[in-house]
Amino acid sequence: MKLTARSRSREQRQPAPLANTDAEKIILGKVLSSEQAFWQISDTVQGFHFSVEIFQQIFDAIRLIVMEGKKPTLSLLQSRVGPEYGEGSSTMTLMTALIRDTSEIDDITREVQVIIEMWQRRRTIEICQQFMQEATKADTDTSYMLNDLENCVKDVTANSQAEPVKTMGEIVTRVMRESMRTRDTGISPGFDTGLAPVDQILGRIFPGDLGVIGAPPGGGKSLVGLQLLDHIQQNYGPACFFSLEMRDVDLGRRALAGKTTVSVSEIEEGSYDAFEWDELQVAQKMLQSSRMLVDDRPGLRIDQIRDRCIVLKRSRGLKAIVVDHIRLVRALGKFTNRFDRAEHVTGLLKVLAKEADLAVIALSQVTRTSQRREDPRPQLTDFDCGSSVDQDVDWALSLFRRDRWLRQHKPHDMDSPEGKDWAEKYSKCKGKIEVLNLKRRRGEDGGHCELIFDGKASLLREA
Repeated sequence: MKLTARSRSREQRQPAPLANTDAEKIILGKVLSSEQAFWQISDTVQGFHFSVEIFQQIFDAIRLIVMEGKKPTLSLLQSRVGPEYGEGSSTMTLMTALIRDTSEIDDITREVQVIIEMWQRRRTIEICQQFMQEATKADTDTSYMLNDLENCVKDVTANSQAEPVKTMGEIVTRVMRESMRTRDTGISPGFDTGLAPVDQILGRIFPGDLGVIGAPPGGGKSLVGLQLLDHIQQNYGPACFFSLEMRDVDLGRRALAGKTTVSVSEIEEGSYDAFEWDELQVAQKMLQSSRMLVDDRPGLRIDQIRDRCIVLKRSRGLKAIVVDHIRLVRALGKFTNRFDRAEHVTGLLKVLAKEADLAVIALSQVTRTSQRREDPRPQLTDFDCGSSVDQDVDWALSLFRRDRWLRQHKPHDMDSPEGKDWAEKYSKCKGKIEVLNLKRRRGEDGGHCELIFDGKASLLREA
C-alpha cells in the first residue's frame, strides 16, 4: 500500500509522553498547602487524572475530607491514606516535600492542562486496546460495541475540561490587583513597540492579541516585524520570528546592520573597512545574548507553528511571535480560494494567541488593487487575509512607502507642471514610511504617523 506524505510524517513522529509527574507534584503540593487551591480546580481535576497511585489516593482523600466539612490536615490525610506507601516510603515525608517544593508557585493552570492532556492520551490508548480486543471476538455485536465506544469517547471529553470556569468576582479581583500593581509601579501591562509615534496610535500590545501588519512587497513589513520582536526580546522576554520567506542568514544580516553603520549589502559582499569590521564584531557579541529565536523552515503548516510555540512557551517563557507571512502558511484541508485559506489561518492564530498567552503578529501582503486608487494607502480590505481581519484581529496596521509608489508614477516630462508637482511631492516623502492604524480593539482607530525609513540600517526611526 502506498503511503501518503501525511501518513509518512505521522509515522516519523516521536512517541508522546503519557505522564508528567512534575506537573502532578506541583498540583498536589499546592492543594496540600491551600484548601483554596483545591476549590479552584475541584471542578476540573479528579484523582484518576494522576498517573501515580499514591497521588491519586492523596487527592481523593483531600476531596472526601473537605466534602465532609473538615480541614485536610496532614495528620488526617495520613490516617486516611496510611503511614506508608510503595515499599515502605513515608506518606508524611512525601506530603511535606510536595508542600515545600511548591511554596513559590502561584499559578497551576498550565500544570492542570498538562495532566489532563496526559490522562487523555492514556485513556485513549486504553479505549483503543479494549475495543480492538472486542472487535476480534466472533460473538461481538458491532452496533452495541460502537455505541459503547461512542460513550467512552464522550466520557473522555466530559472529564477533560482542563480550564476551570471562573466567577466574575474572581476575574475583577485579578483585574483590580493588576491595576493597582500598574498604579504603584508605573509599569503598564503588555508591550510597547519601541517607537513612540506608533505607540501613540496603537497603544500597547498584550499577550493574547492577534495583530496584523500589511504592506505591499518591499513595503517594510518584515523589517517592522523584526524590529518589533527585537525590542520585545530586549525588554520583555523571548520572541520567535517564523520566517517563511527569508532565510535565517538574511535575518542575521539585517540584525547586524541594525546595530552598526554597515548596510545589509555591504555585509553580504564583505565590502567594509577595518573600523566597520570592529563595529560588526561588537554587534556580533551583543547579539550573542539575544533572546530572539528564528524558525525559517519553508512551507510551515499552522499546526507546526502552534506546536513550536507551545514548546517554547513552556521551555523558555515565549512572549511574542511574528509570522512572515500569512500567504505562505500552509493549512490542512481544501479551500475554495486563498482568502478562505487565509481566514482559516488567522482564526487558528487567534486561538494560538489566547491558548498560549502570546502576542501573535502576522504579516500580510496586500492586493495590487490598492495601488491603482487615488489614495493608494492599504486598507483592511486589501489584506491577504480579507474579511478575517475584522473578525479575528485585535489590531491592524498598514505600511505605505509613498516614495516607492511615486517612482512608479514618475512623469516623462519633469519640466512640465505635472513633473514639478511630482518632484515636490517626492522630496517631501523621500525616505519616509507612513503607518496607519486600521483597527484597534481597545481604542480609536484611524490614527497615522510617519517614520524615517533607514534602508541602510534596516531600521525605522522616529521622524
